[in-house]
Amino acid sequence: MKMLVWVLFAVLMALWTGFVGLSAGIVGWLLSAVGDGQVTGAAQAVAQWPIPAWLGVWVDVNQLESLQATWLQAVQWLGDVLPSAGALTGWVVPLLWVVWGVVSLCLLAAAGVGHMLAGRSVRPGSSPGSRPVHPFG
Repeated sequence: MKMLVWVLFAVLMALWTGFVGLSAGIVGWLLSAVGDGQVTGAAQAVAQWPIPAWLGVWVDVNQLESLQATWLQAVQWLGDVLPSAGALTGWVVPLLWVVWGVVSLCLLAAAGVGHMLAGRSVRPGSSPGSRPVHPFG
């Protein structure tokens, strides 16, 4: 049972570390792209993308055009509000890693408590005060 606790801890830590690592990379890229104006240019290209005729069968074309216009306005607003978004990378990415550390400590504490509780578990057929009998002495 103790081994299961630590294997679960290792799997959760690997998933958590991967998630935070990817998030830090994406946030860093996104903030620098917004600061450089690259995102606004990409949004304008997406807004000018012609909607294929076959898509009109499944979705209302007017709604898609409205969605494209809304997306373009939102990204342009973000570019206007955060002209120096690249500077935010200097504290947002380290903040993500601080949160990673806090959550990792919580996971470690939970694994420690699970390890302790697994050690206290009583095997079926034995009383809490008795010691387990080993076949070789």
